[in-house]
Amino acid sequence: MDNGLLKKEMTCTHCASDMNLCKRKDISDSLQWKCPACLLTSSIRRSSIFEKSKLPLRKLMELVYYFGIDLQIYEVEKLSDISHVSVIEWFDQFRIVCKESLTNDPVLLGSNSEHLIEIDESLFGKKRKYHRGTGKQDTWVFGMVEKGSRKVILQIVEKRDRKTLLPIMQENVAEGAHINSDCWAAYNTLEKEGFVHKTVNHSKEFKAQDGTCTNEIEGIWGLAKLKIKSMKGVRHERIGDILNKFCYRYRYGFSNGDVFHKFLKDIAIFNELMNS
Repeated sequence: MDNGLLKKEMTCTHCASDMNLCKRKDISDSLQWKCPACLLTSSIRRSSIFEKSKLPLRKLMELVYYFGIDLQIYEVEKLSDISHVSVIEWFDQFRIVCKESLTNDPVLLGSNSEHLIEIDESLFGKKRKYHRGTGKQDTWVFGMVEKGSRKVILQIVEKRDRKTLLPIMQENVAEGAHINSDCWAAYNTLEKEGFVHKTVNHSKEFKAQDGTCTNEIEGIWGLAKLKIKSMKGVRHERIGDILNKFCYRYRYGFSNGDVFHKFLKDIAIFNELMNS
């Protein structure tokens, strides 16, 4: 309640009176809301992300903590007696909270003229052996990172052409920002679009003679792919959720990915959005 995960005050849905918090020994939560006027009772989980769950609150807080410190599902199963299905369902729900937090706190890269923006595209997925298998197994992702600020945007794209990538940059990067990239043809008109653009030819060098490089976004790709690898495989349709979670941790977390206290605040905000 102190962190906003549960309501501190509750109004009766029947008579609109203020409800009181009462002790109950015969229910798992040990507390419930009770209306002094009409005696209607209500769960302390009402109007929260936990409202429909049958798991004890202690178990739910374990899951919040494990997600916050960036444990994988198989690691959580080793540390707790929570079922595999429950862990997956709640981690999926927590990723939605991360996505909502990023959506409600958008960033404009390059708004500080001293910060460089690095952009690049990278292929996520695996190659089919002997061209066997069905369904999409690889995904192109377009990435932008602001050096020195931990602000990063990763977006799945169907194509890597100018028509696809330019609108994403125009929406998320401030006009006049300094952008570093490789020599991919889709970036050739960035100067005409109002950006200061420098390139490095990766077929010849990692860093241009004037110092231009894309080392930071390359490092982001390495971290993101290492995270997916640690999850022991991810279906194509789940990559977007995983990338949102990665951006959330990279932007708000410590170097070890710990976002526990930030995540508590975002659950509280998510509760308010659910009831607005």
